[in-house]
Amino acid sequence: MNRPKVGVLHPGTQHSWQTALALQEGGMLAWYATSIFYDPDKWPYRIERYLPRALAERAHRTFERRCDPTLDPRLVRRLGPWGWMAAGAGALTQGRASAWTTRQGNRDFGARAVRLLEQEPVDVVWAYDTAALEVFRWAKPRGIFCVLDRTIAHGAVANEVMTDEYSRHREFFLSPFVPKPRRQLDEEQEEIELADLVLVGSGSCAGTLAANGCDAAKIKVLPYGFDERAFPRDAPPRRVPAQGPLEFLFAGLASPRKGIAYLLKAFNEISPQAARLTLVGRLAIPAAVFAKYAGGVSHVPQVSRSEITGYFARAQCFIFPSRVEGSALVLREVVGAGLGAVHTRAAGEGAVHGRNGVILEEASVGGLVDAIERILAERDCLARWQKESRALHDRCTWSVYRQGARDTLGALVASRSGCAAPARGAAEEQGRELAGARGVDCDPCNPGSCR
Repeated sequence: MNRPKVGVLHPGTQHSWQTALALQEGGMLAWYATSIFYDPDKWPYRIERYLPRALAERAHRTFERRCDPTLDPRLVRRLGPWGWMAAGAGALTQGRASAWTTRQGNRDFGARAVRLLEQEPVDVVWAYDTAALEVFRWAKPRGIFCVLDRTIAHGAVANEVMTDEYSRHREFFLSPFVPKPRRQLDEEQEEIELADLVLVGSGSCAGTLAANGCDAAKIKVLPYGFDERAFPRDAPPRRVPAQGPLEFLFAGLASPRKGIAYLLKAFNEISPQAARLTLVGRLAIPAAVFAKYAGGVSHVPQVSRSEITGYFARAQCFIFPSRVEGSALVLREVVGAGLGAVHTRAAGEGAVHGRNGVILEEASVGGLVDAIERILAERDCLARWQKESRALHDRCTWSVYRQGARDTLGALVASRSGCAAPARGAAEEQGRELAGARGVDCDPCNPGSCR
């Protein structure tokens, strides 16, 4: 197999565009299959032509987030409407209705993907968690190499963490927390076991899989990146005032899983004259509960990708106490924006502890308050963190991720051909310097350093 033909499958988006682009750049992408990809000449996207101007502009902003102009449209395959249905259910509902829609959509997507594989065969199928099982069941007996891109911690860990969170902060949930049922956990486990290679975005996510039966030898950490077009290297540093309130930023879904209860309670203990918090993203907690803590907090609903950079530019520090993740993409954008960060280890790969931020071992009100007060007492640390994040900039981009993805496939080809593994790619060599500086085996800005 000189150069494998690879099919990439994702019913939504996440970072799958970057995976597809990596393989397109390497001449290995046979097709990229998804449910959601903007084409103004196709439904449902054509609807923007017939809407009143204000609604059309709003629809266009929503649609353009579902497109990547760098991908060759001739390689894109659209498989059914379920991606949009799942996205709509997630925005309008919580709990069982949203989960049911997602599961049904993934099954339908898997069935359509199998038909695509029959019509357009590939050597490697690269699929994403909870939407890969039907594909792997079909592909594995036929000798097709199966890559599982696992974007979230093991389901058993997520159940345990969120059950605990519900017992602690029940009032922050929009509906009662329902753990994933055993059948669903078994399906996820089968998905993992069928995979020849399991890719994750962080060491913490890898640990949850290894602790729950996944063969550690087939887990590889491939950290995500940020768009260097949106976060250029030469962005000017933001000013850190010697006096007055510091501006902290949280971006993403403001939900219990993201640690929003700890964050709001922590800022409730900090004077607004000392520190202010801006939440950017959909609020997924009851409005009445948020109102109790809104004194020093501003909320901005979901914004476009182009608009989020302005919020990064106005902040002095990012804060993200997530309880369970794979690896939050926003943490890479924090590095790209030249910001320091306070986040939990479970949040994923972002700050390097003591270099460009603080990593908390777990989410807690006390831990957050302590971190914020230390920053307030030593404000000059923020300027140092900015400098260090700018130094890490070129090592944490999507370009580095894409090179890591190609290196991974190159090693796969070599191993299946009985040849020695290829020389380390530039991304891995750059990361070894950082790993040595941290004194650990896994480096957050190196796609090849963790195994």
